[in-house]
Amino acid sequence: MNISVLTNVFFPVTNGVVHSVHLISRGLKELEKDVIVISSKHPSFNHDIVQKYRINYKLIKLKSIYFPKVDYCIPNPFTLRDEIRRTNLRPDIIQVNHPFVIYKLSRIMKEYNPKSKVVFIYHTQYEQYYHYFKLIPKFIYERFLYKHLDEIFSFVDAVIFPSLSVKKSVQKNFEKYGDKFVFISNPVDLEHMEKYDEEKVNRLKVENDLKNKFVLGFVGRLEKEKNLYKLLDLFREVINFFKERNLDNIRLILVGGGSEYSNLVNYARFLDLQKYVIFTGKISYDDIPNYYRLIDVFITVSLTEVKPLSYLESLSVGAPIIALKTFGADDLILDGHNGFLIEHNDDYKKNFILKIFELYKNRDLLEKMKKNAYLSSLNYNYLKISTNYLDIYKSLI
Repeated sequence: MNISVLTNVFFPVTNGVVHSVHLISRGLKELEKDVIVISSKHPSFNHDIVQKYRINYKLIKLKSIYFPKVDYCIPNPFTLRDEIRRTNLRPDIIQVNHPFVIYKLSRIMKEYNPKSKVVFIYHTQYEQYYHYFKLIPKFIYERFLYKHLDEIFSFVDAVIFPSLSVKKSVQKNFEKYGDKFVFISNPVDLEHMEKYDEEKVNRLKVENDLKNKFVLGFVGRLEKEKNLYKLLDLFREVINFFKERNLDNIRLILVGGGSEYSNLVNYARFLDLQKYVIFTGKISYDDIPNYYRLIDVFITVSLTEVKPLSYLESLSVGAPIIALKTFGADDLILDGHNGFLIEHNDDYKKNFILKIFELYKNRDLLEKMKKNAYLSSLNYNYLKISTNYLDIYKSLI
């Protein structure tokens, strides 16, 4: 079976979609399928990345348009046709990981390969990303998005949703395509997450004054859609709650870089949180397992996730998650088992604080949830998820 995987962006960008594309492609190759990942060429891409991420599949890099502010690129839409024609690819499966330009690329490939089956991966709650298109009135953006998704769903042979709750939500608006919709979770590389350096973890604890501290953590891109300003607001109230009880040993670590990094550092300073919040900046792939092991509880107030890599990684190192009860969380986090889900209402801050304090006071409960978190992550190992993808692809062809 020949599989062409189309994505806007690839390493060295390290967002959840890139890792999902990589792990599924690697898994499909390990299952002895011919896999080619086709993406834009990031200006910092080099062949050391192939060894670093253990890439075992072929790569085709397309001419790109780069957006340095958000460290993102897309294939140049004006050169797509000529570049793809020259590749002379004959895929059985065309896997599409983004709408817009990448979707256009799948249509071009289908013209040259009419027998190919096309699968769209619904990675993102696209309606939540309006802030990247603010020059367009919101109602026009929403109308355009609906029409574009309708076109995609009509064209492709299957749509894979990494979140069951997102699948159900989208299906309400696109019932006529319901028989094409499939749920398969995103993957995690459990083997990589187990490669931590205990000596370095201890050194990081000392350097960041985290010894004997109860550490809340967030790992991911520092972008507006992650709701990180509200996370800092919430943490300010957590600090006040603990201080009222003569407790001063709770900290928050934000692991990652992004376009909002400087603004968030300044906002934490404005809230007088310098002593309590650590910003690491962008962390290398090899170091990520070390930083996760600084965290007792993963915490997020994001509303835009589908099935984020950071949630899966957090569970894999035994860190329970406290998150808002929303898409991407409510079919991964079992409330009271491997984390807590908080209703997004006027009392959400109070309820977050109570759950944080419950885990702080009840160390037996925390240890139990840590164990449950790790065990639940075993369901998402990348080779198992890749096998589920392969089953869908076999059924299509």
